[in-house]
Amino acid sequence: MENKLLKVMIVDDTVIYRKILKDIVNSFNFTEVIATASNGEIALRKIKTNKPDLVLLDVEMPIMDGLTTIKILKKDFPEIGVIMISGVNERQALITMQALSFGAFDFIPKPIGKNFTQNFKDLATNLSPIINLFHTKNIVKSIKKNSQSSDKSSPLRKSIVKKKIEISSPTTKKIKPKVLSVPKPPHKFSILVIGVSTGGPNSLAKFIPLLPKDLNVPILIVQHMPPMFTKSLANHLNNKSILEVFEAKDKQVIKKNQVIIAQGGKHLILSKSNQNQMILEITNTPPVNSCRPSVDVLFESVSKYYKNNVLSVIMTGMGADGTEGVRVLKSSGCYSITQSEESCVVYGMPRAVIEAGLSDEIVKLSDLSKRVTSLIKLGL
Repeated sequence: MENKLLKVMIVDDTVIYRKILKDIVNSFNFTEVIATASNGEIALRKIKTNKPDLVLLDVEMPIMDGLTTIKILKKDFPEIGVIMISGVNERQALITMQALSFGAFDFIPKPIGKNFTQNFKDLATNLSPIINLFHTKNIVKSIKKNSQSSDKSSPLRKSIVKKKIEISSPTTKKIKPKVLSVPKPPHKFSILVIGVSTGGPNSLAKFIPLLPKDLNVPILIVQHMPPMFTKSLANHLNNKSILEVFEAKDKQVIKKNQVIIAQGGKHLILSKSNQNQMILEITNTPPVNSCRPSVDVLFESVSKYYKNNVLSVIMTGMGADGTEGVRVLKSSGCYSITQSEESCVVYGMPRAVIEAGLSDEIVKLSDLSKRVTSLIKLGL
C-alpha cells in the first residue's frame, strides 16, 4: 500500500504568509500544497474541487474569517483536518479556542519577532510535529478503513497489516504496561493535579465542566500552550463550568473548588508563603522536556507539600512530560490516573506514564469526571 502525499490547502489573507506557509509545507517530504486562498469564501469553493486532506486556516480574514469558515467546513467536509494559524492577541486567542471546539485539529501562533529567518524557522518548528501527527493519524485511519473492507486472507489485507505494523507513532503502537499491584486509593485527597497537551482544550472541556461545585480540593492544570492562549482557555472553560477557572497569577493563594491553569510560556510551581499558606509561583526558568510550562515542574513542586493525598491525571498529549513528575509524586504518595488510548487525540503522555509502571488506573475521557469525583468525594 503506497504512501500518498498529504494534500494541503493554505488559507490566509496576506500574500507573504501564504508564500511562507507554502514553502514550509512543501519542504516536508510527505506533504504538498495543492491550493491557496485569501479568505474562507474562496477556500470553500476550492475545497469542493481540490479535495485537500488538511487546511491551514488563518483566524482573521476579510469577507469570511476563520471561525465562520471552520463551522461550514467541518459541517460539509468533516473528514478534512484543520490547523488554525492564529495571531498572538487576546481576541484571536479566544477565537482559536472556539475553533478548536468546532473541530480544529490544533493551532500554531504566528511569530511576532522582526527577524524573518527566525520567524520562518519558528513556524516550521511548530508546524512540523502537528502536520506529521495528522499525517500519521490519516494513514492509520485509511488502513483501518481499507482493512475493514478487505478480505482477511487477501494479499491486500496482508499488505495493509504489514504497513500498519511499520508505522511508528504514539497513536498506533500497542503498549505492554508493567504489571502493577494497584494500591487502594487514599481515603482523602487534598489536591488534584492535571497534565495535558495536544488535544487538551477539547478534552478539558469534556472533563472540567462536569466536576461538581463541592469537589473541595484545589485543581492545578498544566496545558502546553503559548502565552496568551492559556488565559483564553481558562475563560472558555470558566464559561462552561460550575467551578471557577482562571489562569494562574504569581503569589496567588490556592483555594478549594478553584481550577487554575498555568500561564503559557512560564513554569508554575507550588510554594508556601510566610503566613504558611499554599501559594503559586510563576517562573521563567529553562524549559523542561522542551516544555514551558512543564507538567514535571509543577508535579515535583506539589510533592514537597502534599504527602499521600494527591490525585494526578495525565491526559492526551505528545511526548513524555509528566512521567517524572508522577514518579516523584508516587514516591511521597499519589494515586495516578491516565486517559485511555482510544479517547486520546495523542497517546504520548499517558502511554509514557503507563510504560513506566506509574499508572494506577486507565480511564476513558467520557468517564473521567465521574471517576475523579468518586475518588475525591468518596475515596472509592
